[in-house]
Amino acid sequence: MNPTYITLFSCAGVGCYGFKMNGFDCIASNELLQPRIEIQRVNHKCKYESGYICGDATSSETHQRIYDEINMWHEKEGLEQVDVVFATPPCQGMSTANYKKNDHEQVRNSLVVQAMKLIKEIHPKIFVFENVRAFMKSICTDVSGEDMIIKDSIYKNLSEEYNIYWKVINFKDYGVPSSRPRTIVIGTSKQLTHISPLHLFPTRQKEILLKDSIGKFARLQYCEKDKNDPFHFARPFPEYMLDWIKDLKEGETAFDNPDETKPCTFDADGNRIINKGAYMGNKYRRLIWDRPGACIATRSDVMSSQDTIHPCDNRVLSIRELMTLMTIPNTFRWTDHDDKLTVENSDEYLKENEGNIRRCIGEAVPTQIGNDIASKIRTMLDFESFITKKEPKMDSEKNFYIQAFKLGGGTPIIDSFEKINTLPSELSHVSIKLASIAESLTYIPQLCAYYSAADSIDIDVVGLSEEDKNKMEPLFKLIKMGSNVCINFQPSVSVYKHYDVVVENGSCRAIPQRKENKRSVVENELQLSFFD
Repeated sequence: MNPTYITLFSCAGVGCYGFKMNGFDCIASNELLQPRIEIQRVNHKCKYESGYICGDATSSETHQRIYDEINMWHEKEGLEQVDVVFATPPCQGMSTANYKKNDHEQVRNSLVVQAMKLIKEIHPKIFVFENVRAFMKSICTDVSGEDMIIKDSIYKNLSEEYNIYWKVINFKDYGVPSSRPRTIVIGTSKQLTHISPLHLFPTRQKEILLKDSIGKFARLQYCEKDKNDPFHFARPFPEYMLDWIKDLKEGETAFDNPDETKPCTFDADGNRIINKGAYMGNKYRRLIWDRPGACIATRSDVMSSQDTIHPCDNRVLSIRELMTLMTIPNTFRWTDHDDKLTVENSDEYLKENEGNIRRCIGEAVPTQIGNDIASKIRTMLDFESFITKKEPKMDSEKNFYIQAFKLGGGTPIIDSFEKINTLPSELSHVSIKLASIAESLTYIPQLCAYYSAADSIDIDVVGLSEEDKNKMEPLFKLIKMGSNVCINFQPSVSVYKHYDVVVENGSCRAIPQRKENKRSVVENELQLSFFD
């Protein structure tokens, strides 16, 4: 059967659409708001109608409906174990966008505890949390009733059964053409001896500039519609506001204008009252072509929202542009009549649906992130099945890990993850030495994920025979190791070269930086770089 997953706090299902793209079957999807469940339904997310569970995740009734769905899959589909639980608990109490927090913040944050309760009961092979940057440092009310940091609560409740790794990353560095700093937490069951959380983290990619992502779309004048795309249009706004933005250069805000063209309101007598500048400094600000897009907010329909004015047109970004910046494919549907939507009949559609669509986009996990993680999970589950059940898959020849195992990468994954997880992580430039085929094949994918935020990762694989090097070169082409990674096959290494990390003879250790770092050029160096 296909791999399976359950989503909690799933909103419109934008992020977990990446699981659908990778052939996963959704057992159950929980979301509080019915309109968002309907979006999931029109995208045929769940295999069975009963899988769409609209309800409060804190209620025992909602939990029971999820358990009932799993039991049905046991009986009808022969399900042995849920593969993935993907959870994105609401983050109002932690998000910097919601800077006016209140006394109920901890109650909101405790929704993550509901996800932990479900994970403990469901026992999936893998769990994934996605949330705001401050997620792991925020306070929640633990299962025990005690207030504690979310990080401590997750480890307290789940680390006995799962290997857990977490990192704050900016999605713009991972194939998403807009900035979105977020926390990713991944746990892998300790029963999966050949899968570590590091195998499942998104792959580092080069930044995608705004001009390369949405620069292809038609330029639009005031209130103009694209003749070929009903989702690409210049949203109407009061015409007097044109003076506020029409002369702005890229990166400038209307609050930098002279007083007569600064954003304003009018009192009962018609007098202009200049608005106060935004606390974040990014309201009424024009975007910049030569940068990735800004973080998309839920109120992208208004110019006073954060960074939503087009780099050169006098308008906010269109729905199609927002979808592109969040890597939502054109196959994604917002209603059951999207296929009949045209430019001519779009007014009524947008009047009814635009606000909800924009909010869902602003709250979403980019589809690219879900797709990347889901693809890696599927690859690793295939590998685990190959090792434990001796069930080779049809695409096993394209599976790096299966081929690496055949070539001799036999170091236990769990042992290697525990060693890597003790290394210093805040390095901007990382130099690594590995001394054998087995160690290279076991450690390189995980080290690339561990140091994915580094500007560069320079890996020397030392002392291999020409025959061994020729075996490994094509193998590494099967795996995406990140745009910041360079692998060098070297016959020897100068004693003067410093390494931050050395993996040899079964050990993985950090090397303190020397006071004098004398680097010498190694003769006959054979270099192979990976940037895909």
